[in-house]
Amino acid sequence: MRQDARRRRGRALDDLKAQKAAADAQIRWLLAYGREFHGGHPYGLEELARRSGYTFSGVRTAYGKKEIQGVAEQIGRQPNRPLRPRTGKT
Repeated sequence: MRQDARRRRGRALDDLKAQKAAADAQIRWLLAYGREFHGGHPYGLEELARRSGYTFSGVRTAYGKKEIQGVAEQIGRQPNRPLRPRTGKT
């Protein structure tokens, strides 16, 4: 009986970890959209940091080419800002 409860808790934690990873990925995509695709007026780093839970500098490195390309494919257009080398995720 204890083993069954332990397995259920383990599965619940695994499920929550997967949900957290999916939410983090969505946040990175939204950060990429807000900074790279939002016309001539990208969202400010301070606002994005406050709303996403990242630090000001963390917003800059939270997303990379992969997220920018994914957003571009999803919305059917290229970023407003040219792609530039980033030190963050690729």
